[in-house]
Amino acid sequence: MDVPETEPLLPATQLPDPETKHFIAKQPPLYLQIVYTIGVWTFKAAISIALFLIRHSTCPPPNAILPEVKSYPIRPFLKNRIFRPNISENQHSPLPLYLDAHGGGWSLSSPEEDDKFCSFMASEFNIVVVSLDYRKSPTWKFPTAVEDIIAVASAVIEDPNLNIDTSKIAMGGFSAGGNLMFAACQTEGLKGRVKGLVGFYPPLDMTENLQDKIARRPKELGASGLTSSAGFLSWAYVPVGADLRNPMLSPRRARREDLPEYVYLCAGERDLLYNETRDMAEWLASPECARKGISGLDVEDGWSQGGVVWECARGRDHAFAHMMDWIPKKEKERVAAVESLYRRIGAWLLEKVYGS
Repeated sequence: MDVPETEPLLPATQLPDPETKHFIAKQPPLYLQIVYTIGVWTFKAAISIALFLIRHSTCPPPNAILPEVKSYPIRPFLKNRIFRPNISENQHSPLPLYLDAHGGGWSLSSPEEDDKFCSFMASEFNIVVVSLDYRKSPTWKFPTAVEDIIAVASAVIEDPNLNIDTSKIAMGGFSAGGNLMFAACQTEGLKGRVKGLVGFYPPLDMTENLQDKIARRPKELGASGLTSSAGFLSWAYVPVGADLRNPMLSPRRARREDLPEYVYLCAGERDLLYNETRDMAEWLASPECARKGISGLDVEDGWSQGGVVWECARGRDHAFAHMMDWIPKKEKERVAAVESLYRRIGAWLLEKVYGS
């Protein structure tokens, strides 16, 4: 694959203090490298098959929007999916933009996996939704995926054929895609232009090791489905020698002023990433604003404070928005819960982000 020559989009990380060595990504022992290599490629194959079966075992809603697939010269090998709402021929006003990044542990999946979400958001809330692609690990390690997101997001925003209101831009992502969006919005060209940020169970703090993440979880919740893969997925994405405090890797280490005022975060109660997602919401929320409940949710399951909203999906694990439950009754409950979440996020975008 021919990759165009571009200037690095991420600044060099400064490592001024003597504690730096404790936060540098280290090369694991050879035997563990072998285990991780087998693990990540097996994971890529298994999850790809599972997603294929899910995608082809369910029918799209009758009103689903057929996306336009488009590449941009800055990354011609990346196929992005554009969802335009069905509007009348007489409506020519520019529309708000939402940029989506899919999950998959930085190593797999494609924008197609988010078609239901993107179609739903575009049709229900009359916004243009563009699902972005990026190169995957372990072939392409950090910061390649972040640079891809920055480059393509900027190209989308400047695309004259989309008829978007460039004063009304939000972005968000699922899991690893959320991590990439939290990183990208801090950079020159997107910082200040992106008004709102949505994170569905994103990894936000790479400085906390896997054992500590596991130890912080209540034992009665049992193991998270992410526990068995988190180690090799992080190893496949983070290059040896990287500073784990880099806010492009660990957005929890970013400066508050480098992130949008409006942020919506959610995670499943059983998710390995639950604590760092909740901690991020607590850190982002302005202490000068009163904390309020969310209509339709128990007070312990969600709150808003200033421009920040946090939700806990009770009883849910990682990737609950995409991974089907094969028991029909439970699957029906999951779909209803996910749609309710999407509706709350859409209403928040219209009221707080695009309406501000």
